[in-house]
Amino acid sequence: MMFLEGIGKNIKVQYRSTEEDVVEDFYVPVLSESVQYDRAVGYFSSNILVSYIEGLEKFVQNKGKMRLLISPFVSLEDGQALIDSLNPEEETTTQLDELFGTYRLNGDKANIAAQILIQLIREGYLEVRVVVPNRQEGLFHEKVALFYDEMEDIIATSGSNNETKSAVQFNLESFNVFRSWMNGQEVFVENIKNNFSSTWNSDLKAFHTVTIEEAVSNEILKAYETNEKISDLYQRMRSIDFENEVAPKAERDDLEETLKFKPYDYQREAAEKWLELKKGIISFATGTGKTKTAIYAAQELIQREGPKFFVIVVPDKTLVQQWAAELSEYWDNVIKCYSENKYWKVQLKDSIKYWEIEPDEPVFVVSTIPTYFSDKMNRQLKKLRNEYVLIADECHRLGTESILAKLPDIERRLGLSATPEIYMSEDKTERLFKYFGGIIAEYSLQKAIENHKLTEYDYRPIEVQLTDVEMEKYKKLTHEILKMIQSPDDEMNFDSLSIEAQMKLFQRARIVYGAQSKIEKLSDLLDELRGTEHMLIYCGATTLSEGEENAEIDRENEETGVRQIEAVNRMLSLKGIPAAQYTKDENGSERLDRIDSFKDGTISTLVAIKALDEGVDIPQISTGIILASSGNPREFVQRRGRLLRRFPGKDSAVIYDMVVLGTGEDYEGINRSELKRVEEFTKAARNRAALEAKYNELFAMYLEDEEENDGQL
Repeated sequence: MMFLEGIGKNIKVQYRSTEEDVVEDFYVPVLSESVQYDRAVGYFSSNILVSYIEGLEKFVQNKGKMRLLISPFVSLEDGQALIDSLNPEEETTTQLDELFGTYRLNGDKANIAAQILIQLIREGYLEVRVVVPNRQEGLFHEKVALFYDEMEDIIATSGSNNETKSAVQFNLESFNVFRSWMNGQEVFVENIKNNFSSTWNSDLKAFHTVTIEEAVSNEILKAYETNEKISDLYQRMRSIDFENEVAPKAERDDLEETLKFKPYDYQREAAEKWLELKKGIISFATGTGKTKTAIYAAQELIQREGPKFFVIVVPDKTLVQQWAAELSEYWDNVIKCYSENKYWKVQLKDSIKYWEIEPDEPVFVVSTIPTYFSDKMNRQLKKLRNEYVLIADECHRLGTESILAKLPDIERRLGLSATPEIYMSEDKTERLFKYFGGIIAEYSLQKAIENHKLTEYDYRPIEVQLTDVEMEKYKKLTHEILKMIQSPDDEMNFDSLSIEAQMKLFQRARIVYGAQSKIEKLSDLLDELRGTEHMLIYCGATTLSEGEENAEIDRENEETGVRQIEAVNRMLSLKGIPAAQYTKDENGSERLDRIDSFKDGTISTLVAIKALDEGVDIPQISTGIILASSGNPREFVQRRGRLLRRFPGKDSAVIYDMVVLGTGEDYEGINRSELKRVEEFTKAARNRAALEAKYNELFAMYLEDEEENDGQL
């Protein structure tokens, strides 16, 4: 059947993605009737196979042949491997293996799409050639297509659309359509056909082509080989909720239908406020959807203003993985910039280069704080001339002297934090708030529990005391600190203290959170909790800041925490409790493996120092033991939030807290600090009444005049 006799008469002369469903109205019906498909694009992603699924399936049934010309500057998942493979200075095989391995982590759909891509090549349905400039300058950027039927009639297109899911579904794209059997149009079809052939055959002066077999090692292609038929892979794709991936046009008109979650009112209001003001901090309780709010805001911004370049800065590598996984559910171009991605510099450089040429799809860069402020990353970001969107997760981590001094002048800035204030520093808090534009939206933990966004919890303080030796050390340090302060009667400003005085304060704090009696109490508690699953034990230590000026303090704190966690690990081993530690010392894959083992019940207990304080989503945790906590409200608020995330079958959580309390003048400072945490945890606890009956007298004694005592030692 000719196109003319079939669908040809229904084809329009032009398509615009905002006006028509180009997948259903054009690609699927035309591909279904084609026996050959030639496509030249600047940008390609195997995820397009998800969008074309019905048309490509029939195309394969027709024994169709597809030829694809792509630029080396292609999508992160498929193309970065091709880009780097053309660089003789790189160890090609190792690099491609790791990059495709990373691609597999993006989820089942992404992996199946890649398998379909490789199977189409292996079974002879698809040929791919990469168009490479003969010099370092230049970029292949033609965007044409040719569809042939059995009678050699041709439908040709030329326009702005790339061969990516976003280009055909979400971007504002347009292309013109020419039919070979229509008078006046045949000359355009012939011209497009000849141009494609000359490029395919390397007949151009400035460019040449290489086959995918030349660009990618055979071992890498084998990694995606499967015994499944292409039809079976398509069926598997459909079984993973395909309807949600390719939403009908009517649903896409409503932004929220493109999301995999329904934003709550407080999330919508926060996003709208940020979109209006262009700056702001969203301060939601831990576990109430700060990340999803940011994704909703980003999607709204893209829909209103077009594609944007986003840079998301996070505290650690686990959050890089977590953010990247969530973003990849919606967008193709997600780059992970951190130490465990050896090729982030090349990926970022090429993405910025493509963005400068044609910013037609949003780009999301997820970076750790050290990488974001590194010279290597700054050299690349400077090319954007500060024209990108900055999102800082746990934005309080940017509130150090060294970082505050070099925050970039970005028009759109979004900070996320349950606890945005900088501990013991009004000045740094004020500077951080000024940069981000202050708090524009809040959602408290109490409200989240009342509204069933977080689970209820019981709070069970376990009181311990310092040994005589520990108390003597504590008193000695207090005396030394007082001698370092000009006027002990004046309010103490932590920032104004010398580094020596700050170190003494943290040495003293370590005595409290490292109290030996806590280990003894933990042994008894673990005997009571034997058989408990999904338990988390928090050990010391706190970090003063990320600045080099406090590196010595942080190092000593870390050593104390390591000693404590080693003692806990030995105890768990002796008691036969399957456990694993989760600290900064484990690499990304080790952390993910331990989280997976914890989630599936292979291990019952995680032991952490600081790495789980911020952002990491493990909603299965239902029992927490706070063995050590500093006086920093951020630390214990974040730790509590980690336990309150909702999960099927999880009705409530239990928090055990080792609290150092005592009588007499020597314990006044300790009691005041520890009772702040007890009071905070009591406010929202399910057993609040019993706790208040026990501790209200102490609250009145030590906390009613809190403002008066804040500056005292």
